[in-house]
Amino acid sequence: MLHTSDVHLTDNPTSTGGLIRAVDVALDRNVDLVLIAGDLFDHSRVGMATVGRAIEQLERLRQPAVVIPGNHDQVDEHSIYNQVDLESAGAHVTFVGEPDGRRVVFDSLRLSVWARGIEDHNPAHRPLDGYRPGHPSHWNVVLTHGHYVPGGEASDRSSQITEQEIGELGCDYLALGHWHRFLDVSAGGVPAFYCGAPSVSHGDFASVSLVELNADKGVSVERVDITPLLRD
Repeated sequence: MLHTSDVHLTDNPTSTGGLIRAVDVALDRNVDLVLIAGDLFDHSRVGMATVGRAIEQLERLRQPAVVIPGNHDQVDEHSIYNQVDLESAGAHVTFVGEPDGRRVVFDSLRLSVWARGIEDHNPAHRPLDGYRPGHPSHWNVVLTHGHYVPGGEASDRSSQITEQEIGELGCDYLALGHWHRFLDVSAGGVPAFYCGAPSVSHGDFASVSLVELNADKGVSVERVDITPLLRD
């Protein structure tokens, strides 16, 4: 799988560079699935030209993609997604905008993705609420967007995801968005990662993550530096 997030597209055409390179990596590495863990758009006032650039890149994919909203492009009454249907990019694109989340099943991959984005970014919102394990014969992946809180730490931040919650998921991989850096927050045997952002302006260097789910070797995560690609 290719895991990316926090693309933050704006009306500046250069902001599309990170998404272009993420799609390039997905195609070059021939991944089976693409996960976009929120904040595809920087805000809900972007113009239709920006939306068109996003759709154009999603159209390039030859593999299924699951996209959720983040706190910058949340699905409230002002949401860009009230005007835009990402699934117009093709049947391979699934946008999960339901406030309570939804499970997307890929039987050909023996994999399911429980995906939940953000409707209202506030301290009461808990992104992992409502998750239930999928079919035991499938890989179970969770895709969400929020602020990680280590065990024993008190926080009043919005959309919290605690270390304890991660450890209790029992899934095979937790794909996170919101923090603009690569970070391993695995807990209780659950591999959980922020993937870094695909733009040089969002973190120490631009990156995406490649995630391998292997029945014999387990789960491995490779951070791919796309900064040189952005500069070419």
